Amino acid sequence: MKSKTNSYRPVMVLAPGVLAGAEKVVLTGLMALYEEGLNPLMVIIRETRSPKFAEDFQNALPPQIESVTIDSTKALDLKLPYRLKAALQGQKLPIILHSHGFKALISCYMIKKDRPHFHTHHGNTAHTLKVRIYEKIAMMTMKNCDAVIAVSEKMKDELSRALSPYNRISVVENMLSLSNAKKIREQRLLQKSDLSVVKLIFVGRLSPEKGLLSFLKNWAIFSDKARFHLTVLGDGPERIEAEKFIAENGFTSQVTFHGFVKDPSNYFASPDALIMPSLREGLPMTLIEALASGVPVIANNVGAISSMVTHNHNGFFSTDIENWDDVLKATLSHYQSWKNTAMTEAPGIEERFSSKKWAEKTIALYQSKINS
Repeated sequence: MKSKTNSYRPVMVLAPGVLAGAEKVVLTGLMALYEEGLNPLMVIIRETRSPKFAEDFQNALPPQIESVTIDSTKALDLKLPYRLKAALQGQKLPIILHSHGFKALISCYMIKKDRPHFHTHHGNTAHTLKVRIYEKIAMMTMKNCDAVIAVSEKMKDELSRALSPYNRISVVENMLSLSNAKKIREQRLLQKSDLSVVKLIFVGRLSPEKGLLSFLKNWAIFSDKARFHLTVLGDGPERIEAEKFIAENGFTSQVTFHGFVKDPSNYFASPDALIMPSLREGLPMTLIEALASGVPVIANNVGAISSMVTHNHNGFFSTDIENWDDVLKATLSHYQSWKNTAMTEAPGIEERFSSKKWAEKTIALYQSKINS
């Protein structure tokens, strides 16, 4: 670790949900900044209606990282900025605010004054009217940030159009949160393939925007559906409906639900492909984890997935976001080729998305604002 800088202190602010994409970025990023010589402070916004998310995030924090927790009692909590301001009283170094998520963005904007404020945009979901309203407010608020960080070039292009004429948008790709990708690849090489069954894995929240239920409905009517087995890591509002659908259509033995899994890496050693039937995405952490582990990806071509998956090379794209019949057919014929390619390219993925590179790019953004 480099010696600690004494010129400024980055403050990460997040209202965590399930330990998934944005949460993993922040957790891994905090430690990466620490290793580069900074002393980041983590401000956890705890939703009092569901405090378990904040508690899980707190328990996952590395011991080297100082944190403070503030409470939020409602969706639009007008007192939250005051709690954030109070939590930051007494800091000896100048602060750089770095927000993740809607509540953190609004709260940091409200207390910004002369403090630099950076915001990482992880992508929109827009799966309910209320969320779409929040996302609209977030877009307007981003125009007041010193810089907005997009997690892919495609997202930068989308933000440039949405936020125009605001142009302080930089790209810092999400980092790989797995520390054992090489070991997983070694385990995959030792696995004996069962050519009679293609093993698929889904990792994510079981909610409408992730598209699992839509995939199951396509699978249920596929002529060779018995050739597949699906492992599901995740939980959410659609789980009961998904399990009911599977039971009613007679392929319960072909699907294994594990619920939420904090560390999915142990499950990447055996699958033939990761499925991502998402309707919306940014640059998913699961995508990076899978490809760094040598697991090919079959997906809907949304968000920044195409920046990492090449059609019929290290995975396959559905040509119809609601119909995966062509994907299932192609998988039966070509998945071994995709696996070989994904395994060959995995070390490069691991290098490209190292946490050190993420920290260096982020610190360069901080420093450019300080120097100006």
